[in-house]
Amino acid sequence: MSEIQLKYHLSPDLILRRLEEPSLYDVKKDELYELDERGFSFLLECAGEDGCFTEDRDFLRFCIDEGILRKERSERRPETIRQSPIPSLRYLELLLTDRCNLRCRHCYIGESGGKELPLELVVRGLEEFERIQGLRVLISGGEPLIYSEFEDLNEYLRTYPLRKVLLTNGLLLTEKRLRDLSFEEIQISIDGIGKGHEVIRGVGTYEKTLAALKRTIDSGFDVSVSTMIHLGNLDQFDEMKRLFESLGVREWTVDVPCLSGRLSENRELCLPPEEAGKFMRYGYG
Repeated sequence: MSEIQLKYHLSPDLILRRLEEPSLYDVKKDELYELDERGFSFLLECAGEDGCFTEDRDFLRFCIDEGILRKERSERRPETIRQSPIPSLRYLELLLTDRCNLRCRHCYIGESGGKELPLELVVRGLEEFERIQGLRVLISGGEPLIYSEFEDLNEYLRTYPLRKVLLTNGLLLTEKRLRDLSFEEIQISIDGIGKGHEVIRGVGTYEKTLAALKRTIDSGFDVSVSTMIHLGNLDQFDEMKRLFESLGVREWTVDVPCLSGRLSENRELCLPPEEAGKFMRYGYG
């Protein structure tokens, strides 16, 4: 049988979505491609159990080279294909718990009340987000790794078809934990070099966090970093940029902390928006 007559199947890392335009989303690469109706219908057939074929050799070669189609059929969770709300909701952040293993001086939550989202509610939200054509789920807190039902959630996420991103301070990312995580991306908070980080996160946290960052990269995850702008790290952004790029950090988010929670008691860390905004240009990705 010639290559052109073989049945092909949509890669298990790709999902189809009806957003403002028909789209194809690469969960592993976090890339979104707009399609025309003809292309969407063809790939929808490829996602089916029987696969698809085309006599357009150039198009077929392109799809194979891009990793869109493959000869081997993989088990796929059935997709919900329907028109999304307009505008579409593509990213969802879930704050599982207000509990944390740190007491950061800029934390907008403030003191923990021991509140958590029940796992049943979390799963229900994730299923609804999938139905409305979502793409990317951010699991956050507090510190999500101390969520009391994290193990059960992590197991549920193994077959969840969207991109899963874990937002963490990194201190609990042991080698054993990293081997078991059901996430494509891990975002670690680093708010400066040495004292620039520790002035808001606590003495002794910087080296531990940096080691966790390197360990996570070595474990094969896509790794991003989140940095908050404060008076203790203003002279460190060039150094942070060199460090993160040299380590292979995929994305660097630079933001201004929200004046609430503990930051309202540590206003000496704050900059006026017109000053803080200048540092947001350092972010990349």
